[in-house]
This record gives sequence, C-alpha cells and structure tokens, in this order.
Amino acid sequence: MTTRNTVVLAGMMLCATTAMASVEPQGVTNMGNVRGGDVKAAHGVIETKCTKCHSEKVIDAAIFANKDMQKIQQEMEKRGAILNANEREVLGIYWKQQNPLKKSK
Repeated sequence: MTTRNTVVLAGMMLCATTAMASVEPQGVTNMGNVRGGDVKAAHGVIETKCTKCHSEKVIDAAIFANKDMQKIQQEMEKRGAILNANEREVLGIYWKQQNPLKKSK
C-alpha cells in the first residue's frame, strides 16, 4: 500500500470514528436517571448494595427467569438492604427495561 493510500485510509477511519462517537446510542434512550441507554448507574447500585450479600449471578439468574425484580427488591429491603429514593428509581427503571414485555399485575 502506498503512503498516500495509507494517509487517506487513516483520515477516513479518523472521520468515521469521530462521526460514530457523536451518534446517540440506539435502543434505550430514557431510563430516568440512567440516560442514553447507559445502565452503569443501575449496575453501580447493584454492585454497591446488592452484592454485599450475594453475587451478581443471582440477580442475572432472576432476570433471566423473568422474576418480578421489583418484588424481589422490596423483599431485599425488608431484609435490610438500604436504598435511597434515587437508587430505587434507577433500579425500578432498570428492572422494567429487563422485562419490557412483562405485564403489571
């Protein structure tokens, strides 16, 4: 490959990378306090609050089994998990996104 072709290719890749970085994430765009599909806040709450007593694998298994995560969260709070209003909001929205087809009872 010639030097000119290398420079052109590098320039195209730089432009494409910059253009892709400015595109909004696809999928979930509004999760209350978790915006732009960024679920780091929810995972942060899970890591700091939930994994004190059990691994994240337990939570993943419950989500995969389509369990009512809000009900489980309420049970964990009865058992001593302490969540503030912001953490409850973030997790509540996250649980709904994990079970988008699940109907409320």
